[in-house]
Amino acid sequence: MEQKVNSLTVTEFKELISEALSLCLSERKSSDSEIIGIDEACEITGLSKYTIYKKTSNKEIPFYKSTMGKRSVLRFRRSEIEKWVLKYRIETVDEFLEKQDGL
Repeated sequence: MEQKVNSLTVTEFKELISEALSLCLSERKSSDSEIIGIDEACEITGLSKYTIYKKTSNKEIPFYKSTMGKRSVLRFRRSEIEKWVLKYRIETVDEFLEKQDGL
């Protein structure tokens, strides 16, 4: 038999806590902050941290560098990263053929 905690069973209490944590995490992720860190930049682009660091070093991807004490932190604008990802669109075969017909 389960013990009662403020008229809830332990299982009900655990489920309540789990739902509250899930809600907090989903709200945090859905905030879609405009300023993001490297982890979110990796999620958006599908690139590894190593590749993101390399692209920032080569100035191939838009980024900001904020100095916090002795170390610097990379920051990105979500909208700029999304725009950068969509920059290299490949046209479909139909679009290519339509261009050829137009010539």
